[in-house]
Amino acid sequence: MGKAEILHQIKVAEEHVRTVVKDAEDRRKQLQADGKRRALERIEAADSELRKQVDARHAEAKRAVDARKQAVLAEGARKAEALVSRARKNSGKVKALVLSEFERAADA
Repeated sequence: MGKAEILHQIKVAEEHVRTVVKDAEDRRKQLQADGKRRALERIEAADSELRKQVDARHAEAKRAVDARKQAVLAEGARKAEALVSRARKNSGKVKALVLSEFERAADA
């Protein structure tokens, strides 16, 4: 085997090494990109799930607040109706009292 033959084999081997290194680098980049994509997908899925949970809790809290609000409004309406009813019952007495006070003031 001559010197030229050895140099040729070295060049072929170097080219092969360059090809293997380039292929390995390409594979590394592809694996990194795939890993990054999968990580982002997991993050987005977790974020979506968290948003669903927050929205569900918010809706539940809103329903509870609305129910309490309706209960308070109903109680207020009931009390207001009781006051109106009592005021109507007492209106005759109030008229008589005002009239007697007016008459007493007029007689004085």
